[in-house]
Amino acid sequence: MALAAAGGTLPFLLTSAHAATTVPPPLTIDAPDRYLPRPYNLESAGTVGDLNQTQLDSDAFTAYRWSPVSGDPQTVGKDPADTFAERIGGHASDVVGVYTVADRSVELKDMKAGTSARFTLPEGQTYYGTFGETVVTATWTAGSDVDSLHLLRLRDGQLTDTPVTGENGVRAASYKVLGADAGQLAIIVSGDPTGQVGLVDLATGEITGVLKGSWVSGFTQVVFSETYAGWFDPAYGDEKVHLLRRDALGGAETTVGVASAYEQRSFVALVGDWVVSLRQTESFRNSDAPKDRGEPLLASPIGGGATRTLLPHGRLGGTYGLNPTPDGGVLVAGGSSAGDWAVRKVSVRADGSLGVSAVRAVAPKPGTYGTVTLAAGDLAVQETDTNYLPSLYKRHIELGDTPSAGKRSLVAEPPLSTDGTGGSAGSGAYALGDGTFAYAKGPGIEVLSHPDDASVLAAPGGGQVVDASGRYVVYGYGYMSGFGQYQQHVIDREKSGDDKVLLTRAASAAAVWGTTFWTPGDTKGTVKATDLKSGTTESFSLGKECTPTDLQAVGRWVYWTCDAYSDLPASGVWDRTTQRMIDVPKGGKLGDGYVVLHDGTAGKLQLVDFHTVDSVTTRTLADITGFLAPNYYAVDRFGDGVAYVPERGKPGAMRAVGSGVPTSPLAGIEAHPETSVDLQSATDARWDGSWQLSKPAAPGAQVVIKDAGGKVVRTLDAVQRGAALTAAWDGKRSNGKLSPNGPYTWELTATPQDGQGAQLKLSGAITVTGAGGKATPNASNHLAADSGYGAVRSHDSLASRRENAL
Repeated sequence: MALAAAGGTLPFLLTSAHAATTVPPPLTIDAPDRYLPRPYNLESAGTVGDLNQTQLDSDAFTAYRWSPVSGDPQTVGKDPADTFAERIGGHASDVVGVYTVADRSVELKDMKAGTSARFTLPEGQTYYGTFGETVVTATWTAGSDVDSLHLLRLRDGQLTDTPVTGENGVRAASYKVLGADAGQLAIIVSGDPTGQVGLVDLATGEITGVLKGSWVSGFTQVVFSETYAGWFDPAYGDEKVHLLRRDALGGAETTVGVASAYEQRSFVALVGDWVVSLRQTESFRNSDAPKDRGEPLLASPIGGGATRTLLPHGRLGGTYGLNPTPDGGVLVAGGSSAGDWAVRKVSVRADGSLGVSAVRAVAPKPGTYGTVTLAAGDLAVQETDTNYLPSLYKRHIELGDTPSAGKRSLVAEPPLSTDGTGGSAGSGAYALGDGTFAYAKGPGIEVLSHPDDASVLAAPGGGQVVDASGRYVVYGYGYMSGFGQYQQHVIDREKSGDDKVLLTRAASAAAVWGTTFWTPGDTKGTVKATDLKSGTTESFSLGKECTPTDLQAVGRWVYWTCDAYSDLPASGVWDRTTQRMIDVPKGGKLGDGYVVLHDGTAGKLQLVDFHTVDSVTTRTLADITGFLAPNYYAVDRFGDGVAYVPERGKPGAMRAVGSGVPTSPLAGIEAHPETSVDLQSATDARWDGSWQLSKPAAPGAQVVIKDAGGKVVRTLDAVQRGAALTAAWDGKRSNGKLSPNGPYTWELTATPQDGQGAQLKLSGAITVTGAGGKATPNASNHLAADSGYGAVRSHDSLASRRENAL
């Protein structure tokens, strides 16, 4: 059948389905929690609160804040924080120091008392940090070496300056402080052959002892408890915490093993008679994906014994990693998951064991939506950070007067990676209209509706899903400018055998709807359609001397764009029913009677409504400034709806809204009912039928089986998946007995779910054989299986005709 037309105006009757446009309310779908917990950088822990920075929903962090045990956090210093202008910190105290670079002043803020005092550093001194009420500074030699350390304090409004001194040639060798508690600092010293870590009395400034056997690097940590002083170098293979009793620094050393390596260092603290440790989180995805949330917080008894797991996951943050509290505990952010994350305190119980208590919850960070696809209300979106790697999730949405979203479920996730290469699943996914989704995977396509029903369809070469409708997937490349040999394949998921490629052709713009495959015509300025089953063709003229670079098809509408360098830009929609061309702008996505496009200049997502053919109207769906990639919004070709991600690449919500455009009547666009059933078959003693519809049917669709006399033999409830229906008949009558051999008919009756248009009726014939012997019905894994597809009946007889047409 050839329907060549030049786009003239023909009579058009407005049907009842095309009533006045109404605009439904939008649906907001908040992003699930991000897989990884919200970063919470602890800087210092006091008796009544802690100093911290918390990541916002964006990647930015809050200003430094003092978060009391109860009450609202208080900003400390500039907001936002400016580390070039201010240095803010503290250590195991309620006092926070704020050093201002411009005027070299230090403000000591007592967060418990609510008081503050300010002083200016003495000339020649450099600020290092604040430890309780003591400020540590350094002076320098002409050769830029440390000359001495100084301990500054305010006493009765007067600034005191106490230099750090040692005996017998022992002196400060660096400005760095390796650790501290309420009475001592640990610093790097020289002049003592027994060790490089010296202990400084904060009251007098005297170096009172050296940890024997100690060495230092850029990663050395020194920790204290009431009983012990210990040092630990996590970077260079010495996986032990070296402990000495504080009252006998010259005595025997005790060591506690802590796993650590240069690329994944551990941080330690002493709580009572335990070494608490937490390892850095690996910088890439690994085979134990939950550890991406953080390594376990561990505790090892100093006297020997088994190591305990205090928290399944913890994350280091701030200057000291693990933050000691004034009462001998330690603060850390951790939990079992992002939803369970909290600032937690490890402390000693009365029996000497360790307990962990929550100080405050750390709210999870909302995840990020990626690319979206939508068909028959089945919305799938690649979520980039809600799983251990980017994964594809789906939910069913209803759009109308009371829009709603169903339960979210996993469609596909990538395998775990052990080498840091990562991976993703569902990028470029395409909704097929039958409850399944397809996306390029390796040398082919993966089609699935959930992780357990995946099937991989092999295809030559590489590429992506160009278009898809039910059983047919166009894979490879669409229009390609420039040089090179690119191919395009039409894949029939129901084709018999392992080779599902129905045809291979040179890449071009292409679209498929039901069984109709649209491509540029044989002559420039035309578009051709070929029925993939019968091989019949139709065509229309664009009215422009150009070759389409994009084609889309939905029901009676064909949307085309010419945008090649060699052609003048042009676009429009061809109405197959009225044989008329409608002027519609390029760059959009086609729905039933409308196109949705993003106007980057105006910053608006717009809907162009042409369903009446006689007029074209445009209205704004959403204000979206900046660039919106085409795969960040989707139009439901098998229903009515638009989904979009307004904040691409940012945490937040996705939105969906009905088009408000009346839909076309319910139609069958591809059917695959078997024409016979052998009830004696050992492999397929069942009749199966499948029907791809143009939009979803309402619940209650039925298939009625009748004998040659028109008597009802069996009534079957059709199974709905998206806009597809399936049914299976085991050859039995309603009374459970096998039907006799002979001719039968089936009739499918379905009502449109959206209430627009008439009821759909489809019918066909079945020949029953094998009823004379013993019937052995076998539940084949066709339509009743989760895949929703029935027995394959080859159309090889049409192959030559089909390839000639294409």
